[in-house]
Amino acid sequence: MTADIYDLGSSATPWRYFWHPVCTLNELREAKPGGRGPLQSTLLGERIGVAEIGGKVVAFADRCPHRGAALTLGWAEDDGLRCRYHGWCYDTEGRCIEVPALEPDTPIPARAQVTMYDCEVKYDLVWVRLDSRADTSIPEFPAWEDGSQRCIMGEPYLWPCSAGRRVENFIDTTHFPYAHQGTLGAPPNVVFPVFPVDQLPGRLEFETETFLAYNPGDNTYGPPNSPESTFLPPATYVVQMPFTTVLKFTWSETFQTQIYMHPTPIDGETCRSYWFTCHSHDGSADEVHLQLQDMVLGEDLPVVASHLPRRIGEAHEEVSVPTDRSSILWRKWLRELAHAGERGPEELMRCLDTTNIESEVTAPAS
Repeated sequence: MTADIYDLGSSATPWRYFWHPVCTLNELREAKPGGRGPLQSTLLGERIGVAEIGGKVVAFADRCPHRGAALTLGWAEDDGLRCRYHGWCYDTEGRCIEVPALEPDTPIPARAQVTMYDCEVKYDLVWVRLDSRADTSIPEFPAWEDGSQRCIMGEPYLWPCSAGRRVENFIDTTHFPYAHQGTLGAPPNVVFPVFPVDQLPGRLEFETETFLAYNPGDNTYGPPNSPESTFLPPATYVVQMPFTTVLKFTWSETFQTQIYMHPTPIDGETCRSYWFTCHSHDGSADEVHLQLQDMVLGEDLPVVASHLPRRIGEAHEEVSVPTDRSSILWRKWLRELAHAGERGPEELMRCLDTTNIESEVTAPAS
């Protein structure tokens, strides 16, 4: 199975138009002495580097045009990125500004240019876009700007599955009573109603039933364990196309939580997920919320890592039922985005603005 084939048989081309986090700001700070990097990462099969030069965080193809050495082996200076191999130095635009071996008056070859990528720091993550020809935006994270919410960044995790497989696992609630038995659900609560899915420009929104409860006696969340346990209303999911998901719970009038997650496609069969757990200020320790998510992730990992294939294949390779509706609609739009992206940035943006996908799907895909 080749890693250059992505979900639904797509190439990397459509997903290059979108923004993806490639490291946390803290990871960049810790990559090298001095706190400016460079740091090496991989995005959509391409080796890239991230560094801070002259107060600006930049992303670049991790290859010196001189002899092809990795620039991330070098170091960041006040006004440039220095290659460890021969000391060539590049500015924030990728232009070579110094070749130490040359006589002072010798011109630097015009082809001495490093490929630079769009790069922004947002939510304490470093986001990169490999192809800037489409007017895409960094996915929204409303809780980050919400003063009533405490946002805690979890440790990014690398899983042996495609970004699409990770998204589907995240938005699938019917596995709760089994994969998360005793944590997020339990028999006999195994039947889920089919909720409608709304398609808005760039995102899907839907609610789904949950059998989670607030258990006040021991201040935990999960299956009800006492007569005082309070069931939750339906959970709200927002999928920002193609791969960003937000899950919102309302536990009470004064307590809400959110989970924000983006699985960055390292290649067609590997993703690295960046995530936050957020909650209303209630004085609880951060570790309580991180430990709950770590428990859930630990239950998900062996199942998700077992997928064959590791990326989402064709519809005839799997069997779907009505309660898979959110996944079916997301796959449909993902496939359309992939086809549109292959035709160019204008087609991709037109497809991203599509609405009313719900009315086009009247039966589950098989």
